[in-house]
Amino acid sequence: MKRLHNLLSDSEALIYAAIVFGLTILVATLVNTYLFRKVHKKAKESDVDPTNFIFFKNIIVLTIYLVGVGWALLILPITKNFAKTILAGAGASTLIIGFASQQVLSNMMSGIFIILNKPFRINDRIMIQGNEGRVVEINWHDTVIEDDKLNRVIIPNSMISNNVVKNLHRESQTNSAS
Repeated sequence: MKRLHNLLSDSEALIYAAIVFGLTILVATLVNTYLFRKVHKKAKESDVDPTNFIFFKNIIVLTIYLVGVGWALLILPITKNFAKTILAGAGASTLIIGFASQQVLSNMMSGIFIILNKPFRINDRIMIQGNEGRVVEINWHDTVIEDDKLNRVIIPNSMISNNVVKNLHRESQTNSAS
């Protein structure tokens, strides 16, 4: 009888966790769509650079996912039972994960610095390592440019931070102003 009760309580927790996962995906998708439309509408109405807004939209959506997934994991009984074991292995796993994700973290930090320092913006024309094109998107991990043949070139942000980037759009603006 006790095993049946534990099984039912575990299945109930699994159902709640699945509902929270589903709601997290739904809310994140709706917020992402809403903010995407708002940002592009504002960018079209006024001549505003959407780079910062898109970056903050991504942060908001990521936060929704992290909170939702964390909440769903807290509902599961397995996380309660193995919390001490997980915390004990956290130091070693952090070290392993840190080494494994070094390139990803480098790209993310470079993406944040690109957003904050603004060496280029969306719709600027740039050249990096022989790739020339219009900046279409700046993400946490990479920057997407579109060349004259409408090919999309994806450049990791760490490569942008470690190489010379020529901003052709800003040069043409300063040359035409003088």
